[in-house]
This record gives sequence, C-alpha cells and structure tokens, in this order.
Amino acid sequence: MDKRAESQWKKSDISYQNYQNYLSKKADRYELTFIDLLYISNFKGGNSTINEIESEINTKLIQYSVGLRNISDHFNEKSLEILKEDEVELLISKVQVIIDLTKKGSENKIDGFSVSYLSALLNAYFPNLIPILDRRLLFNLELVTKPDKDSQDQIKNIQKFYKTLIIKMSELIKEKGETIREVDRRIFSEPLKNNVN
Repeated sequence: MDKRAESQWKKSDISYQNYQNYLSKKADRYELTFIDLLYISNFKGGNSTINEIESEINTKLIQYSVGLRNISDHFNEKSLEILKEDEVELLISKVQVIIDLTKKGSENKIDGFSVSYLSALLNAYFPNLIPILDRRLLFNLELVTKPDKDSQDQIKNIQKFYKTLIIKMSELIKEKGETIREVDRRIFSEPLKNNVN
C-alpha cells in the first residue's frame, strides 16, 4: 500500500461525503448548478479552475442534467455488478453522450471542467454504477501503454479510456464482491505502476 495515496483517498472521501450530503438535500437532485462543480472541484483537487461566468455555466449545465436524468431513467439505481454485457454497453453509450459535452468545440464545454471532473460527478450521482476516470487507477489497472503517455507521465486523451475502465470495473466488482468505491480505494492505494510498455 502507498500510504500517501491512501491518505489522499481518505481526505478526498471527506469532500465526497460532503457532496453526497449536499445532493441529499437538493429539491431537484438532477438540476446541476455552479455549486455542484465547486463540490466536485474540491473533491478532485488539482490545479483546475472553472473560468466562466456562473450564469453561463448554469445554462450549459442544463444538458448535463438531461444526461444524468437519462442515465437514471434507464438504470433506476441499478448497480454495475448486476448489469449484463448489453446493459454495460448501453451505460457506456449514455456516459459517452455526457462526455461529448466536455469536448473542444461543444457549445456546452465548460472551461476548467474536464472529463475527469465530469467522471467524479457521474460517480457521485451513481456511486454503484459509474467509476471515476482517474490517472492513478488507469496506471494501476495496467490499462495504459507507453504511447498513451506524454513526457510528464500524463495520459493523452484520457477520455478514450472510460469505456475500458467501466468494463474492467464491472469485471472486478463481480470477481471480488466489492463495491465500486471499495475497488477504487484498493487500486488507488496501491503503489503507482507507471512503468508501462
């Protein structure tokens, strides 16, 4: 176990629980606002800053809310563990619709709100269904190859790994009998495997 990574996971879990408390008190759970992004930014950490006016962000978030409702309507609190292969593929397609909102050129792209942050939002809404797309997880699950990294060991086009991660996480939770959060913590806390081929 990497004690520093374990400590980081525990600290971020406090922010995650704070956001869960906030979600439980919302009048309309799926109506996203700038406040949701602040909670997610606090949870994910890093150097990203949201660089748009709040009213513009709230307008763009309408489409993200539509995507969340769509996932909720189709999966109705199901867990990834019980999904059949075709249902996992349907989930991935619905997640992709929301990911496309963050792409360069999308009229709903929010400056400073990347796919990694979006994945944390998706996981907060669907903790038993959608994992967080995280560099450390991708390395430790050995899903990344050398050409996927840049010179600073950052993953190029990280969004392309979301499908692979969801499928891998589905396999792991079925195999280990753990929740997505439990697998996330276990893999995140392992020493970083960044020596990839």
